[in-house]
Amino acid sequence: MAPVRGRRNGKSVGPVQDSASGLRTCPFKFFHECKDGKPGSVGFFRLLEHMQSTHLKTECRRLSLKGAISKDLDLFLDVAEVLRAGGKWLCGKCMVMHALSRGCKHDNEVVLFAINSGDVEDFIVGIRKPCQVVVDTNPRHPAGLGGKVLCAKASPGSVDNWVQLLLLPRCTLRVVRPSSRQERRSGNRKSLQCSNILHALTVWKDGSGFDDLVSSLLDSVEETRAPKGECRREEDKERDPNIKQCLRKVRDGHFTAAVKVLCSSGVAPLGDSTLKALIDKHPVVPPPSSPFNPLAQPTLVVDGECVLKCIRSFPKGTSCGRDGMRAQHLLDAVGGDDSVTSSGLLASITEVVNLWLGGSCPKVLAEFVASAPLTPLLKPDKGIRPIAVGGIWRRLVSKVAMKKVGKEMTQYLGDYQFGVGVPNGAEAVLHSANRFLNSFHADGSLALLTVDFSNAFNMVDRTTFLQEVHQRCPSIYRWVQFLYAQPARLYVGFQLN
Repeated sequence: MAPVRGRRNGKSVGPVQDSASGLRTCPFKFFHECKDGKPGSVGFFRLLEHMQSTHLKTECRRLSLKGAISKDLDLFLDVAEVLRAGGKWLCGKCMVMHALSRGCKHDNEVVLFAINSGDVEDFIVGIRKPCQVVVDTNPRHPAGLGGKVLCAKASPGSVDNWVQLLLLPRCTLRVVRPSSRQERRSGNRKSLQCSNILHALTVWKDGSGFDDLVSSLLDSVEETRAPKGECRREEDKERDPNIKQCLRKVRDGHFTAAVKVLCSSGVAPLGDSTLKALIDKHPVVPPPSSPFNPLAQPTLVVDGECVLKCIRSFPKGTSCGRDGMRAQHLLDAVGGDDSVTSSGLLASITEVVNLWLGGSCPKVLAEFVASAPLTPLLKPDKGIRPIAVGGIWRRLVSKVAMKKVGKEMTQYLGDYQFGVGVPNGAEAVLHSANRFLNSFHADGSLALLTVDFSNAFNMVDRTTFLQEVHQRCPSIYRWVQFLYAQPARLYVGFQLN
């Protein structure tokens, strides 16, 4: 998205002529080193030369401008007007300007300029003209989320509706990467992010908007994989990863998390040894066998109050999964007291949660709903501790399920554990052990044994696990079976297991 630019009579002040000096303003004003938008002399020849030598100089800058042009309607029209006046056209595939009579050669095709609509948009070939963003006057109205929740609720057997619900945040909540120092300023970053989300929601509501956003998402992944060139500054290359992560947390206002990052051993570098260690910790095993006996209890059904409490119980700054949706997004959407929009959305979210609890989501999506990115943290002994961060939908439904069966399971497990339904259980174990040692430290006949099971969670027998849930917690069995009856996809960087 383009930086915030001046406007006159509701229009962007783009490639207009300055009456005082006769200079033509560059449409890419504020991008890169273009501070005032003045190329330095009169005429379109100098302006086009300035655009080519300053803004379209490197691959990184071309990619950033391509993204900005495709999202900002005013910027798109400004650039197209300059191209038309200068007798040039821009290839959106490689971001190179050409004379109107010349084509742009690529590996398997030649892109040619042609007059189609008769408007300035013809002079930018390969980039779709952005839609005019219309901002809803109700800031809490989550049009895309509400619509997809309703679709999933109305047709629970439709894979397409569930896929769109799961991909909605990934397509519309993409983080805008600042491409200049001007854009890195906090106020501009927030404005850019809001504009980008509003634009994505506008595109989403178009007939082919979903397909366009998914295509754009896939293109952005390829750009991320490409070498960064000058985009990565020298200081970023030399800076410690923990410090970079700490600074990101501070910028987001998560100061407690920032301190934790500084105190951690850091993240293991992604390489063959790290990947092998992660694969060893997540062995591939045959799918478990599910019980065939009928459930002793009906499937759990919850109300909106329970769902809202679970949404509010997420700690501040809770990380998102691969879809990019955070608990704060849901909380903001349903947080309006006495709001018709928020209450209606909460009711729809509750019904979708009940669909998941009842096993109505198509099983073909189970491996994706249960998927998670893996972060390989370094242990003090240089070992690997994989941290999986699941999606908010999965964590919300699991929170709801545990809230309903937690007390029952605490009574069943009794005093043999301090992990399920026991507040501050780990602290209780630590303080009890310290009191024991202080009381009997002079008794040489006593000893304290600590046992740590290696890779305990991933080595649990899933068949036994499902049988126990089927017998002890039948009301949530369908949800547990949906998640654990087949392997889940685990992602490391661009690798997946």
